[in-house]
Amino acid sequence: MEWGTVVSVAVGGLIGLSGDTIGRIGARRQAQRARQESLEDAEAARRRAIEDESRAAKADRERSAVENILGAYLEHPIMLLNQPSDDTVESATKICATLGFEQSFLLDKELRLRIAEICYLVDMALSDSVPGYSLPEVAFLSRSETRMLMGAWSRGDALPDSIEGWRQIRQLRPNIEAQWQARLRDNGSSIVVPPLSIY
Repeated sequence: MEWGTVVSVAVGGLIGLSGDTIGRIGARRQAQRARQESLEDAEAARRRAIEDESRAAKADRERSAVENILGAYLEHPIMLLNQPSDDTVESATKICATLGFEQSFLLDKELRLRIAEICYLVDMALSDSVPGYSLPEVAFLSRSETRMLMGAWSRGDALPDSIEGWRQIRQLRPNIEAQWQARLRDNGSSIVVPPLSIY
């Protein structure tokens, strides 16, 4: 066999071998890329599942908060007439405590602020700081306002304007806040009551 033929065969073999090697390297890289993409997809799916689970847990807690808020008015009734004063104060205090705690779990910001405001005004009525309205009146109107808001929320409707009576109490809020702040100052307190917008 001539040297030229031997060299040609050897070179051909090397080219074939290198082509095969390159093919295997390419296949290996492709497999690595596919594995990496698969891992990234799995990680993204895991993150989505965690986010979905977190959203579901928050939504469940929000529903529970709505139930607890409505339940507070049922468990601690407020009557406009013929309810002993101590019973009214006890009911209003427990309602206020429930609203103040549960509003933190309401995801809808507008609803959260409206419930925080209701809590604030009932709290002010407990200290006889709502001019022109008694504690039973404020608490009674707050119940109707709360039921209306929660009903709209549960149906997915936009939150409506306040009911008659409660709207007038809401309009008193700037004066109530100013008087309460002055009362604190007159009693030597330097505390500034934070705005409801922080909730």
